[in-house]
Amino acid sequence: MKKLIALAALVALSACASAPTPGGPRMDWRCDGGAAFSARISGGGAAEVFAGGQTYTLPHAQSGSGARYSNGSVEYWEHGGEATLSGAHGGPYNNCRRG
Repeated sequence: MKKLIALAALVALSACASAPTPGGPRMDWRCDGGAAFSARISGGGAAEVFAGGQTYTLPHAQSGSGARYSNGSVEYWEHGGEATLSGAHGGPYNNCRRG
């Protein structure tokens, strides 16, 4: 019986390990003044942003250049290897670079 329980636990753990991660890889950003945040683009095209101890889900927004995501009060904009995040707790998040 103990072997059966151990085998079931092993199967469950291996299933978790091989489950796909929703969205893309996490991008860590370091900004002027020591501020930092992370972002990940979800499979649906929205951005999931982690800043100031909060998580924001931001739909894709129209942009002349780069990638822009906004819910009307929080905006994440990335262009040419730099990013800004406005309206989020813990900011300001200006002149951010991956790191």
